[in-house]
Amino acid sequence: MLASKTEGRRKLYSVNNTHPLTSDLTSIVRKVSGIDALVERVTANLPSLEQVWVCGDLAKGLPSEYIEATLVGADLNRSYIKQLTDKAQSLTGKTITVKVEEETKLSGVKDGLLVWQKLDEQ
Repeated sequence: MLASKTEGRRKLYSVNNTHPLTSDLTSIVRKVSGIDALVERVTANLPSLEQVWVCGDLAKGLPSEYIEATLVGADLNRSYIKQLTDKAQSLTGKTITVKVEEETKLSGVKDGLLVWQKLDEQ
């Protein structure tokens, strides 16, 4: 369920995206980290949001003073996103960087963890 690699004397672990339980593990991480509540609030106020990615060290399961996120969707309200980012920074004491993309670009989220995706409405 985990993939690992060695960097110097450290062994780094990440979720193995090809494992059949990846979506379940992602859900557990969201609930444990509190990201799920934040994502639910953000998605309710950004109807054109398609995906939310957590990137950087947090996506790798490492502790970090930085939160990096990528929001994917057309015509997202950037001032609302900035307002939320500022509020979250003051509450967490962490530096938060949010990148907004019109569509998923693999290069932009290659080290990311997909924490929310809009379900296709049929």
